[in-house]
Amino acid sequence: MNQNEQQLFERLRNDDEAAFKVLFNDFYPKLYYFVLEFVSVKDIAENIVQDTLVTLWNKRNELKDDSNLTSYLFTVAKNNALKKLRDKRYSQKLFTNTIDVGELDLNAETLSAVDTSVCAFMDIEQIIQETLASLPPQCRKVFELSRFQEMKNREIAEELNISVKTVEKHISKGIRTFKVALKDYLPLVAYLFVL
Repeated sequence: MNQNEQQLFERLRNDDEAAFKVLFNDFYPKLYYFVLEFVSVKDIAENIVQDTLVTLWNKRNELKDDSNLTSYLFTVAKNNALKKLRDKRYSQKLFTNTIDVGELDLNAETLSAVDTSVCAFMDIEQIIQETLASLPPQCRKVFELSRFQEMKNREIAEELNISVKTVEKHISKGIRTFKVALKDYLPLVAYLFVL
């Protein structure tokens, strides 16, 4: 956890609703794209993520000082999604129009094997830093602005005085590079690849 997340986590544990809102907005898209990989119905994925974040708020006082918030939230989201995927009545009622039951079982099996441990997220962070360092400087800057500062392509183009097409090419190159580097962790970092 970076220092900003640590401060937010401490404020959350002290019942600070504003800190929860910041964490909610930061983690919602990350958790959503993770859950959507396995539960392809958008409304249900949204509900699972909201339930996950409500669990964070409800259990905020039970979390230990050394808790890894990212690992905790992804583990809760994983478990919430598995409950939905394994509930046959629920899955048959809500999913049969879009996914067959065999695919649901496969998604549940695959999801249960996803590593949401602290070590996995430490590995991901190290791979992200190494991959960013390996990108050409302009490509790295564009990718960081796009994916980590959430700027729009036009905003990046204006800030760096380059064309929107050039921005798009750099982002595409960054995505290709990251997909290879993070191939073992793709569901956990799906948010990086959404255009």
